[in-house]
Amino acid sequence: MEELLEKLLQKLEGANKVVFMGIGEEKLADDGFGPYVITHLLDYSDEKYLFMNASVDPMARIDEIVDFNPSHLVLLDTCTLKKPPGTIAFLEREDLAEYVAISSHTIPVHVVVDLILEQIPGLKIFMIGVVPESLKGITEFKFYKEETYSLEERSENIDLPFFNLNLTDTVKKSADEIIKIIKQVMLTI
Repeated sequence: MEELLEKLLQKLEGANKVVFMGIGEEKLADDGFGPYVITHLLDYSDEKYLFMNASVDPMARIDEIVDFNPSHLVLLDTCTLKKPPGTIAFLEREDLAEYVAISSHTIPVHVVVDLILEQIPGLKIFMIGVVPESLKGITEFKFYKEETYSLEERSENIDLPFFNLNLTDTVKKSADEIIKIIKQVMLTI
């Protein structure tokens, strides 16, 4: 965990405003990694950090990112590295086309990144990716925190997942580690 923390601190060197954007399909097991991480950090959004769940449509969130005018954009998504499930990797912009699947995204992530870069030249962008164990679709649909949020609240807050996230234990462990690391980074920079 210490190595990942140091790596993230290096990547965020000089950051003054940071957007963390989770990407993925909540109904496809580990593809919900990005939304899972963001969901646990939503309450930490402030003038320096913005946490957003882009789900399968990061294109729809471009204007919010541009309006926030960050120095850094950190994507959180699954990646197709040939490594064991749960492996956490840092990917650069040039790696996104090769290692980020486009099957659950409306537009490939690298295209969205390029559109953002056109509007915020000099923006530093990278991804924290995790190798999935399963992308199996869920068969039992339960609302996310059904007892906490009404259907109306769920529909109004685009950052909340609509359904429960069903990560495998392997990827959930990695996601929980990333959440702790991001919280530590927020205390440091």
